[in-house]
Amino acid sequence: MIYDMTPLQWLKHVLFHPIEGYEDMRWKKAGSIKISIVIVFFLFVAQVFNARFGGFAYNMKAYSDVFNVVPILVQSVVYYLTWVVANWSFCTLLDGEGNMRRIAVYSAYALVPFIVGSIVSTIISYFVTLDESIWVTAVSQIGLWWSVILMIFGMKACHQYSFGKTIVCIILTLIGMLLILFLVVLLMSLFQQVWLFFFTIYTEIMYRVRS
Repeated sequence: MIYDMTPLQWLKHVLFHPIEGYEDMRWKKAGSIKISIVIVFFLFVAQVFNARFGGFAYNMKAYSDVFNVVPILVQSVVYYLTWVVANWSFCTLLDGEGNMRRIAVYSAYALVPFIVGSIVSTIISYFVTLDESIWVTAVSQIGLWWSVILMIFGMKACHQYSFGKTIVCIILTLIGMLLILFLVVLLMSLFQQVWLFFFTIYTEIMYRVRS
């Protein structure tokens, strides 16, 4: 029997019972976009925490390099948004039943173990030596693969695919992400060249006017 649960209870239900949890959430049309936004924010925070902090032996570069938040923003928020767009694009071609909102919510919920694993492994790195790095790696990998499992069952429930078709959809989504990111980089490069072209013309005109 499915009870009326709060958004946080639905999140807990999905995390520990992914197969029936996602199906129940789909049937009840549950899932909070607000909680999803908070999760993605914490994904960014966890990536910053992992890149900037941690034990000196595990992350010496963080204590010497100038910190740049842009790559981390890309590796967290931009990757997530690209995943949602690419998955929605391919699911429409493969007769998936999920809409963009559902994909965004189910995908965000699946990221929770990865976020927790990333933060916990960073904290552990303060207390263990390099010889004991197996503990840092283990926590990080458990969080990662738990999220992978949640993502698979989330997309399966979201689109009502078979297991095989879900794997195919995920592979196509990853390829789609690469294509989208490539096009974005290409467009940014093009806009930069156009801007430099007009800026050069403007500079030349102003030079001639003043001379």
